[in-house]
Amino acid sequence: MRAARRFLDLLFKVEAAVAMLAFLVISLLLIGDVASRELAGSSIWGAQRISVYLMIVTGFLGLGLAADRGRHLRPRFADGLVPKSLSRAASRTGSAIMFAVFAWFAWLGVEFVMTAYEYGDLAQTIKVPLWMIELIVPYAFASMALRYLLFAIWPDLSPAEADE
Repeated sequence: MRAARRFLDLLFKVEAAVAMLAFLVISLLLIGDVASRELAGSSIWGAQRISVYLMIVTGFLGLGLAADRGRHLRPRFADGLVPKSLSRAASRTGSAIMFAVFAWFAWLGVEFVMTAYEYGDLAQTIKVPLWMIELIVPYAFASMALRYLLFAIWPDLSPAEADE
């Protein structure tokens, strides 16, 4: 279990660093784009489109970051239906179900990326193969699936839920 905890901590740090870097690039691009328009009368080529794609990356990475810290919204209407004595089993079952759901989404994400690859879709304006940008979709869902698999195996790894 210690190795799994270290792995989850490393995964969180890497994904958080990538998300922060993407957000920094977005900020610099958009500030630079506005400054360029105001001072030079022209935009930075592709700044807005690149920012949109980077925001998509940031959002998908945020799924795993939120799950890792217990920050996802969760319906609580059925919490009282499970006796306290079964709460650990219910938590483990919920994590196993979430693993299956996110593994399925990861598979669908792979199919989504493969379709873009097969059709040769290009990202608008910047003309980059769209599948390269879309890789974040199966990655994020696979990352979530892996987290929930580890939570199902070792419930003590599950983060405490945030009460906000």
